[in-house]
Amino acid sequence: SVSVVNSATVASSIALFIAYISSALAFQAASTSPFSRVAQMTSNQYRQHVSLRVLSKESSEEIVDSEDEDDDWDTDSWALREIKFLQLPAASTNAVDDDNYDPAVDTTMDVRGLSEFLMEIGACSVSITDSDKDTPEEDPVFDEPGETSCTNDVDDVLTLENSYALVLDDRAVGRNIWKRCDVSAHFPASLDVSTIIDSLRYTFNLPAAPRYSVDDVPDMDWIKHVQESWTPIITRDSKFVLRFPWHEDDVVMKACQEMEREKMQAAMAAQFDTGVKREGAVVNFYNEDSDQKQEERAYVQIELEGGIAFGTGEHPTTRLCLDWVRNTTEELLKSNAESINFVDYGAGSGVLGIAAAAVVRDYDQRRRKKEPTSSSSSIETVGVEIDADAIRIADDNAKKNGVEMKNYLPDIDSLDDEALSVVMRAMQRKRNKGIETLPEELNGQVYDLCAANILARPLVGLAPVLASLVKAGGKIGLSGVLSNQAESVVEAYSEFFDDVKVADEENG
Repeated sequence: SVSVVNSATVASSIALFIAYISSALAFQAASTSPFSRVAQMTSNQYRQHVSLRVLSKESSEEIVDSEDEDDDWDTDSWALREIKFLQLPAASTNAVDDDNYDPAVDTTMDVRGLSEFLMEIGACSVSITDSDKDTPEEDPVFDEPGETSCTNDVDDVLTLENSYALVLDDRAVGRNIWKRCDVSAHFPASLDVSTIIDSLRYTFNLPAAPRYSVDDVPDMDWIKHVQESWTPIITRDSKFVLRFPWHEDDVVMKACQEMEREKMQAAMAAQFDTGVKREGAVVNFYNEDSDQKQEERAYVQIELEGGIAFGTGEHPTTRLCLDWVRNTTEELLKSNAESINFVDYGAGSGVLGIAAAAVVRDYDQRRRKKEPTSSSSSIETVGVEIDADAIRIADDNAKKNGVEMKNYLPDIDSLDDEALSVVMRAMQRKRNKGIETLPEELNGQVYDLCAANILARPLVGLAPVLASLVKAGGKIGLSGVLSNQAESVVEAYSEFFDDVKVADEENG
């Protein structure tokens, strides 16, 4: 059995905001809020324009409203404006939980209060980021998990305090935010910035405005912009091509050629390091360890529409799992296996199950070209997922790729309380009608291969469940594990599988 271990999740996302808000509607809802007087004041100035691209001074009075530039400003060129408040304290020094708190003299603004205020007066979005990120002053709030971070004992977790990337109930309230923060808000471009600043000072009783900057957000087709920057994903060793509906064939070809160029350069560098053999004026590079050249793999293309489901191939966990899927599936095919049963537990977008089915399909097509009378191999691919939306996405992705893969909710008896609650709510929703739980004939030791790209903690808890799905002699590939969590995962699965080990690693 194989355990694939790779890096922690680093998620990035892009929010698309379309903001054309009627001032009457926008501020009517705020009339009963604590900030209603500010909201009404701001709405009166709603249609005024300013063009500010400078960092503010200490006071809003020092900010010049450049009315003279209004004639030169194309109001159709900008849809949103971003106001970023800089280096704010995470919490008020005169907070309510302070024994000396006096509301009459509370003049310090905290980032949470500011965020709520900005949303009340019509911000389309508000985000809080660490002002000290990537500097010597950075003080991470969510530390990397410790060596035993897969423990299921809450008492053990609490004793380790900051060694976990966890927020437990209200025990961590007030801790899960940085010491100094930047607060960014997007407003419709027609909103008067100086009015917002004055309203902020009035509401929080500030002697001077906080430092801030103003930037315009271009009014462009953001979907197209993001798509153009999202190139096809090529896995280096397993040679999967993960493309998306907007990718043209020439773009995919270019990405494959770039990958081959990088691999050729790396191979030449490795061969150069092992020795140089000169024959006249010709230099022949060779690698003493490569007596037998591996059979060249063909690229396997998969088209995905990720939506809200995890698994688009960008993350190292998915890439390492894809390597494992191709290696183990081809190993079975070369052993003349007539049929393969594959389960992707925590299927997300269905990429791993689709990849396994696509490998079998393409392998059979190539073999039939060489040997027209050869028999075909078959594969039954099953996905298990607690997210009903992801199940629909995975089923659609399988259809797009012309492979058979059916996705199910997990067996209810195998779930802990939290997962059971999620599944039960999903089953009660009308829109999820037709989504089934894993049937009895597929809920047993019937699978040759099982892939689970989740996280270390749930993987440890799922060890008996996943072991109950894999037949004798079958293999399991696990991912979503930090290098310092590997020992806990290996220990959990060694009870059920032989030779559990770290097979590969990328970025820790």
